[in-house]
Amino acid sequence: MLQYPYSASMQAPTKNVTKCSCCGAVVPDDYESCAAMFQAVLAREYSDPAYGEAHLFTVDAHALQHSEEHGPRSNAFHLMRLCWLLEHGGNPSIRQVRKGGRAFYDVREETYRHFPFLAPPASRGALTVLSVLLAQTPEEHSQRARAWGQCVWDTWSAHHTWAREQCKQWFRSHAA
Repeated sequence: MLQYPYSASMQAPTKNVTKCSCCGAVVPDDYESCAAMFQAVLAREYSDPAYGEAHLFTVDAHALQHSEEHGPRSNAFHLMRLCWLLEHGGNPSIRQVRKGGRAFYDVREETYRHFPFLAPPASRGALTVLSVLLAQTPEEHSQRARAWGQCVWDTWSAHHTWAREQCKQWFRSHAA
């Protein structure tokens, strides 16, 4: 079982480091360390609502930077949701998740099998989970998570047209 030795007070690794094979973050043990840092960020977001205000940015950015671990159809879902967050002012708060109001959840259930396989870009972006993990305050955490989400969105520009169209279709089908 993977251990999560990371906490909000940690420093960036400096000894015996490598880069995560998916996102390029500087880590001690490739993807497993990167996943452990992500779990530490999630633990902070779930344990303190102030840190959870940017939760969906964290989830979507991580999934898109680690598509080998989540699958190419997952790319489509997370890219569509990043579009909603960044271009339509979607609510990234963990509170909506806890209330059962997960953004695009019904879209995923209805159409997930029909999502295309979106190939990830060669470069996954300069920001990674490490940036968010090192935040010292809830405000800094939210700013860094949003910046991470924007950075990842920008790297997936080859698929923006598809994501935007999917958001438009979702909004049309869910209009009151």
